[in-house]
Amino acid sequence: MTYQELEIQINNLIAKDEIEAAIALLSQYYQGNERLKAIVLQSGRFHALRKDQISGVLDYATVQRHLNQLRSHILDFVKSQQGVPLPEDNPKNKAGKGKPGGIEPYRASLARVAVLLILEQGHEGREGLAITEIHKATQLKSRKYIVAALQEMEANGWVEKNKIGRMSFWKLSEQGSKLAREFGQPLEAIIIGRT
Repeated sequence: MTYQELEIQINNLIAKDEIEAAIALLSQYYQGNERLKAIVLQSGRFHALRKDQISGVLDYATVQRHLNQLRSHILDFVKSQQGVPLPEDNPKNKAGKGKPGGIEPYRASLARVAVLLILEQGHEGREGLAITEIHKATQLKSRKYIVAALQEMEANGWVEKNKIGRMSFWKLSEQGSKLAREFGQPLEAIIIGRT
């Protein structure tokens, strides 16, 4: 992912009020950054204030002011990282500690294809699949690849996110279904050829 793609995804997440997803995405690339740690702490404070608002202790204006500050700090952080290569863009990190043929790019690619094909199979007559269901079906060790794949697919218009209560459910859009069929046929031929 390039800085411009990351910036677009973060802007889209902030616009949709998906603060946690924006912080999770930034954490993939800037883990250990002190400014990002401060944003995570501010996010925790905001969630505590939101709980106080729900219980009637704080007013809406106070919570909204803190939310706007959090949004602003996230966007300022992203802007401050312009020109700094993302860890993935650094050639030494692409293959994993400078070794050609590292596994990380393959895990990310596998997650993209697995999520696409699982969503194609799994949501008939339903609102979609939760990340936990997708994670279980892919049998990947880390959820971060699934989350990244879903965010990338959402940015491209291949999936639709349905929020029901506190849960998010994902299903393929019409464009995503076409893509899944396009990728599914060659994969099916490979799998059938191996048996």
